[in-house]
Amino acid sequence: MKADKTILRVAVPTPLRRLFDYLPARYIDESRLLPGMRVAVPFGKKKEMIGLIMEIATGSDFPYSKLKRIHRLVDTEPVIDQQQLKLINWASRYYHHPPGEVFFNAVPAWVRQGQTLEKLQEFAWRLTDIGRRLDTAELKRAPRQQQIIKHLGRHELPVTDTALLAAFPGIRPVLDKLVEKGLVEQVVATDNSQTRTLADDIKKLNTEQREATARIIAAIGQHQVFVLDGLTGSGKTEVYMAAITAALEQGLQSLVLLPEIGLTPQIIRRFQERFDCHIAVQHSGLSDRERARDWLAAKQNRAQIILGTRSAVWTPLAKPGLFIADEEHDLSYKQQDGFRYSAKDIMIVRSQQEQVPVVLGSATPSLESLCNIERKKHERLVLSARAGDAKLPEYKLIDIRGKKMHGPLSQVLVDEMQRHLAAKNQVLLFLNRRGYANNLYCHTCGWKASCKSCDLPFTYHKSSNKLVCHHCEKQQRSMTACPECHAELILVGHGTERIEEVLAEQFPDQRIARIDRDTTRKKHAITDLLEQIRNRNIDILIGTQMLAKGHHFPGVTLTAIVDADRGLFSTDFRASERLAQLFMQVSGRSGRGDKPGTVLVQTHNPEHTLFQQLISNGYARYAQTLLQERQQAWLPPYTYMVLLNAEAHNADDCRHFLNKAADELKRISGMSLSVFGPLPALFEKRSGRYRWQLIVQAEDRKQLHNHIDEWLVQLEAMKLSKKIRWSLDVDPMDMA
Repeated sequence: MKADKTILRVAVPTPLRRLFDYLPARYIDESRLLPGMRVAVPFGKKKEMIGLIMEIATGSDFPYSKLKRIHRLVDTEPVIDQQQLKLINWASRYYHHPPGEVFFNAVPAWVRQGQTLEKLQEFAWRLTDIGRRLDTAELKRAPRQQQIIKHLGRHELPVTDTALLAAFPGIRPVLDKLVEKGLVEQVVATDNSQTRTLADDIKKLNTEQREATARIIAAIGQHQVFVLDGLTGSGKTEVYMAAITAALEQGLQSLVLLPEIGLTPQIIRRFQERFDCHIAVQHSGLSDRERARDWLAAKQNRAQIILGTRSAVWTPLAKPGLFIADEEHDLSYKQQDGFRYSAKDIMIVRSQQEQVPVVLGSATPSLESLCNIERKKHERLVLSARAGDAKLPEYKLIDIRGKKMHGPLSQVLVDEMQRHLAAKNQVLLFLNRRGYANNLYCHTCGWKASCKSCDLPFTYHKSSNKLVCHHCEKQQRSMTACPECHAELILVGHGTERIEEVLAEQFPDQRIARIDRDTTRKKHAITDLLEQIRNRNIDILIGTQMLAKGHHFPGVTLTAIVDADRGLFSTDFRASERLAQLFMQVSGRSGRGDKPGTVLVQTHNPEHTLFQQLISNGYARYAQTLLQERQQAWLPPYTYMVLLNAEAHNADDCRHFLNKAADELKRISGMSLSVFGPLPALFEKRSGRYRWQLIVQAEDRKQLHNHIDEWLVQLEAMKLSKKIRWSLDVDPMDMA
């Protein structure tokens, strides 16, 4: 074809690892076309799909007569700028993922659907003159109204609709009541400006916090990765806020990632109380319009601070100044299905491309971060003491072998709880297993209630009298008699429901709350429960992993890990790291106020190295031991790993496909890569499909990726690849 034809190279959301060539619509002025614009295109049997112009070329590998024309241009200017296009291209290449799917993961649903951005008008809330004069004591019988009035009263400028609803989920009816009373009003949002100064923040910091803040501020305007290694309760958030203030003073924006939605409302509220500026929010709990509105505010520099979970890492910033990932070790930063990217790694790449410093904060830094500190790629900033007068908790191992037990709770633990509760303190019990019992079992013939789709035991949930598979969420009614021999079935193991029942028997006068996925399914339930804890309306908390992350409960003086042995003997090479991090994070919930804290650890293995080293030497020393083991075993972070996953209704199909894939990779790489498998996944069957894996390792990252590019072409050409589901996981963090 002629070389002077305008060809649009478009990313379309399909599993095909390529861009698609289109011609402009006949009526379009071609001079208006720019990369980063959305277009509506015909694709396959679908009448129309929304795609993104990635490149504008003058030639194509396909005949001109075969190319289709785009239907229409969605935008008058690019919705994705050059920096974002560069990041999307990098992510597509690094994770070997279709560029169209990467783009559609990187933008809000509103943008994916081709909606016009002009519809996204931002509103904000402020007190009326009557509201400012109101004595909030008059609203003591309406605590939610009182909270909103106090919150808005702290701000000179209106608080955006999205930020207010994110900080106080479910308050739309409350706002309507306040409008009726003439106390608040809604206005069109305007650009907010920061009124604090860095000097205000520095006064509140201790010496270590000041030093860490100074290093971060000095790096603004350049690529630098800091690991803020601070004990639980050491004031990492104060360092974040002081550094953000410095960025704001320079007219720059800050992006803050959080590990999960449950943490978001309390952090948003804390940031709103500190900063009088537009705070944008990005997480899956918001409506499509709300997410798109704040996404656009960040892109247009109307939002100075952006808070969000994993997907917020893609938020476009007009003037980026600072990137922060709180609880950087958390597994939730790695997407576990579909486009399996690491938000933390994407943030670091953005830092390089946009010359912005990154702060990775954690009390238990990941081994990858610690290894990068050793290699001088990251700089370590240490906060070695808790902020204020708070002291580190005292650890006590409880050997429960042969001890008197009340269900899952030892008498020693019950006695210690009595002592702390008598002193009017709060107690937190941690068990990362929801439900009532792990197994429904026949003692006579050995039959177990198992999920046929996953070949794994059902968990019994007493509140619903159902058997639930925690892997595929399949449910069925429970039973009392064995279907094989008709003997009475017994319950084996303990979950959070069982603990709640035992506590109700042992502590009938105490207020008890259980926080797990079952009790927080309803919208805003987690926010309401956390509010009750902070207001001291709950005496005993029972929770799963969602309670271990970043929560500040100053009234908790006793934390107990009910079953510390879970994970001690896993075949996943990351299990020890995960357990150590969880151990320290849960322990960190105790003694954060002005009273000393205690951590009780119930175990059948008190002599285990993990417990002994963590209690005696702390996480940092134990992490060094794990790093040495990883290096000797030739495991990440000292090597690079890719996982090829295969799923099929027939396990043989998985094995045959992976065997052929392994042979092909060995041929392509000339045996320069280490290939292990095929191996069954840790949980071999899920939702009726068998799951197998091929593990590929290399010492050289570039060499590994070069071979994978060629390998994928061969995999897609295999006949078996059409019969099964297969996917690639680069830098896998979970082998399950």
